[in-house]
Amino acid sequence: MTLGAGIPADWYRTSLSENVDALYFERGGEAKAVLVMRMLEPVGDERILDLACATGQRTLALSRLGFDVIGVDTQAELLSTAGGEAELQNLWPYFVEEDPRRLEFEHEFDVVLSLGGGALEHFDYDEENLLAFEAAARALRPGGRLLMQLPNLLHVEAHLPERTWIEEGETIELIEQHFNEPTRRLDGTRRSLLACEHPSESEMVPFQRRLYTVEELAETFESVGLGLANVFDEEGQPCAPSDEQQELFVEARA
Repeated sequence: MTLGAGIPADWYRTSLSENVDALYFERGGEAKAVLVMRMLEPVGDERILDLACATGQRTLALSRLGFDVIGVDTQAELLSTAGGEAELQNLWPYFVEEDPRRLEFEHEFDVVLSLGGGALEHFDYDEENLLAFEAAARALRPGGRLLMQLPNLLHVEAHLPERTWIEEGETIELIEQHFNEPTRRLDGTRRSLLACEHPSESEMVPFQRRLYTVEELAETFESVGLGLANVFDEEGQPCAPSDEQQELFVEARA
């Protein structure tokens, strides 16, 4: 198949850098639930708050494992999809449309998750991001744990491709991005299109994400009453960060 003028439908494979979806976008819910189990080793009766749950893949996987889970997202249409899928699977997590800066939970959860694209680092100013960190910390019971997934800044500085792609079934995400050193933010755009479509037929959606070093996170956690506990690599193994890891999982404790 071609897109006209002899352009092959999989042109992005040779035109753009290697797929690095692990850096910024959600993977399968089952896989992420397995990673949570590996890193946090929960007993099984924990109450979990799943921030930026999107269509609920991860929330549903955790519910299937028997956890009491609440999924939070800002987009009602994604939560509607999540609720419909929960009903089909006869699962009963609870979904809430809410801004992570304005969560009103107080000491209600054993675990708070900010995984996949993340929930705590996407606001325009560091002061707003801090509000989200504060809300997440406030939601934890004493001894509770926050698990946060984020791009590894060391890898971004050394290896970030300016243009890349993600293939998901028949859908392609085209991504252009760069690290803005003065603002400490990853700035970019995304286009979502079917494999048979030309990029000009898709809408360009901007995105940004504040990138933190582990040292900066330790300071941020301390400011909201948490303590840095562990750092894990993409496979959920404890690690010392280097530019070899595309992303990191960081655990903080109340």
